Amino acid sequence: MPRSSSSRSGPEPGDVRAGTPAIAARAGGDPGPADPPAPRTGRLPAASLLVGLAGLAAMLATEPRMAIGWDEGYTLGREARVRAWLRAVRDPAGFAASWSPPGRDEDLVQQVGAPPPRPDQVDSRAELLLDPRVLAYFWPFAREEPHGHPSFYAILGLAGDVLAPGWRDLPRARLGPILLFCATGALLFHALGRRWGAWPAAAAAGAWFLQPNLFGHAHYAAYDAVLTSLWALAALAFARASDEPPAGGRDRGGALAAAGFGVILGCGLATKFTGWFLPLPLAAWAAWARPRRGFRTFLIGVPIALLVLYAVMPPWWVEPIAGPIRFLQSNLTREDTTRIPVLFLGRPYLTPKQSLPPYNTLAWTAMVTPVLFLSLAALGLSRAVRSGRGEPIAGLFLVNWLFLMALRSLPHTPGHDGVRLFLPAFGMLAPLAGAGALQLERWLGPRARIAVLAALGEGVASVALLMPVPLSYYSPLVGGLPGATRLGMEPTYYWDALDGRALAWLRERTAPGQTIHFSTNPTSWLYLRRIGELPPRLSGVDPGVPAWYVVQNRPGMNDLQGIPRLLMERAEPAFEVRKFGVPLIAIYPAREVQRVQSIPAAGGGPGQRK
Repeated sequence: MPRSSSSRSGPEPGDVRAGTPAIAARAGGDPGPADPPAPRTGRLPAASLLVGLAGLAAMLATEPRMAIGWDEGYTLGREARVRAWLRAVRDPAGFAASWSPPGRDEDLVQQVGAPPPRPDQVDSRAELLLDPRVLAYFWPFAREEPHGHPSFYAILGLAGDVLAPGWRDLPRARLGPILLFCATGALLFHALGRRWGAWPAAAAAGAWFLQPNLFGHAHYAAYDAVLTSLWALAALAFARASDEPPAGGRDRGGALAAAGFGVILGCGLATKFTGWFLPLPLAAWAAWARPRRGFRTFLIGVPIALLVLYAVMPPWWVEPIAGPIRFLQSNLTREDTTRIPVLFLGRPYLTPKQSLPPYNTLAWTAMVTPVLFLSLAALGLSRAVRSGRGEPIAGLFLVNWLFLMALRSLPHTPGHDGVRLFLPAFGMLAPLAGAGALQLERWLGPRARIAVLAALGEGVASVALLMPVPLSYYSPLVGGLPGATRLGMEPTYYWDALDGRALAWLRERTAPGQTIHFSTNPTSWLYLRRIGELPPRLSGVDPGVPAWYVVQNRPGMNDLQGIPRLLMERAEPAFEVRKFGVPLIAIYPAREVQRVQSIPAAGGGPGQRK
């Protein structure tokens, strides 16, 4: 029987605060020339604050360059409905007197689901709080597709209403997720700095802020980066709550950390279906490393999490059982309701009906992680395996990373949009990079800092060179974006390459009465039209003469639709957005559609113009 953690006291083996070569040797193998000194924690709060502020400055400075992403229009629409509901609850009679739901071409929420209520259905708080039909309209969350995600990410987006009320809708909605991401990076640096020292903490924070996909998604008013931040915070809070108190001391912070874990877990449950799996790797780690403390953490945290979950889901107030059942049914039947094509290593898959290969998560991780961060994480993974119970915090990150990688690898799991659907795995890879830097310190002493600085430099270069399309980053291991495209990977998928240059080109060259057609139609285009970033007429929404056909280079989806693929293979675009020579956005004259359909097939790979 493994010895329970309750029989130990004092610093953990493997915690650098223990500071003895013998313990270090058990935790990570040969300690090398000398153990690194115990971390100096006196300056950590100030350093952590600086890390968070530096990340925030970088995020806010680059946010205006980030084009609106595919899902952001839907987020803006849902936030507008929640905002209207809050206004109605404050003054039901006044709201009802002026209530007029947005028109079909102005409402950014998908036009599926509950119809808008009549004024006589919103003139009292009882109706606004207790009528399932009213709540279903104003809170289009955790329901049948396409409204399958819960509501916390939208509530977080409303933080911008308080902090930056004068901003436009999109940057205002992005502010809450950005702040959460930066706060998480700062707390990650602080927590690992206390345990491992400043340089391993810097490596972890660098792998958090400077992983291009994490950096990119953290800008968006969406759910994946929010869940990634919550997953990392939950792991940190769980680790703190499970720590043994000092010998002879009182555990003053453990219960508070367990309560904090409960709040974070509740927010994770209320962000995305993936968040409902969050307790599983934590429970597995607790059973292995800290059974008694882990049980106490769950005992305190889970009831709090359920209270938080229901608190941010008003539709469940009146349907406490039917609501969660509907949510689970919606997310467990996506194979039948939502199928999205993707190209992976040259082969198209219609996910989740068709499953990506089981190794897809490992392949993706190798292809989209900067080389030195990946190397540090691999070293940290090895350290976590070899140290075992001697360094349980590294094991916690390892268990979470393995779980997330395996979860996305399961048959009939949605596999579209690059790494977006298992983005939290990259959040867990960041502290493993810190563990790798710690191992280098064991071996090399202060010379390990050179490797950390080199990794940070590569991270900065990776983000800077890919801006404003960090989601199109591919590692030098596969030849960057051009090499990945040759391997049969999708260069882009989120409409994040429709940048200011492309929008200005369309505005300048679209005459009055002409329309623009996009190969796919998220409601983001309605928002861009509203604020004047797009010309006023959109194909399928407004009457007019077609002028332009806009395509993003997403070969899996373009093959399914046909016309975008034919245009990219057989037509010359009037304007392109390219990165490293790879087309990401192409704008074609509308007349080219009929012409390319009449040309006999000329061969060529998907999405590649010949």
